Amino acid sequence: MSDVRTYNSRLRQEQAEATRERILAAMADLLLTEGRVEQVTNRAVAAAAGVTEVTVYRHFPSRDVLLRGLWEWLNRRNGVTVGMPEGADDIIAKLPALYATFDAAPAHIVASITSQQGREMRESLNEPRRAAFSSAVAEAAPDLPPSEQEKAAAVLQLIYSAYGWVSLREQWDLTGERAADAATWAVETLLEDLRRRGAAPLKPAKGGTTRSKP
Repeated sequence: MSDVRTYNSRLRQEQAEATRERILAAMADLLLTEGRVEQVTNRAVAAAAGVTEVTVYRHFPSRDVLLRGLWEWLNRRNGVTVGMPEGADDIIAKLPALYATFDAAPAHIVASITSQQGREMRESLNEPRRAAFSSAVAEAAPDLPPSEQEKAAAVLQLIYSAYGWVSLREQWDLTGERAADAATWAVETLLEDLRRRGAAPLKPAKGGTTRSKP
């Protein structure tokens, strides 16, 4: 009996995953034809996926959850599988792999920051993105005031993003390992400064010298 229950449970899980994939694939196809996220309704997604609108809401209870799921699905489909960093050192560890996946799917990445629907999908991840980098900075510079930590987190996240990658690629012709080397060096330099900064604010010092502790 336990084997039957296990089989049925696994079968239901596989069916749920298949339904989720159909919903996300349907939304991706509709975006290509409609062009804007707000024009793609949950009812239209349900019809295209061959499911009820209730089923769409069962898998994706809110619009933000659906957009986040679509963004992650598109990333997986295009080989962009590197997630958020889990600490300061993890930014350095993951950056080369992140840029490599960007290089492998440049059209998808450029569309994600230049198209309206791409920006809206990226915005659906703002909360976990901010949380990940805020946590990394708090770990590296615990004495830094929260408002200064926010500045540092914003700059680190910019480097660890499609915006940083595309700037190096389009304005400096830096791709692949060269772009990753430059970005990783910048993050290492910033983290080194943060770790010895104490509570000193992130402002240029007079004469161009650092405000960090020696």
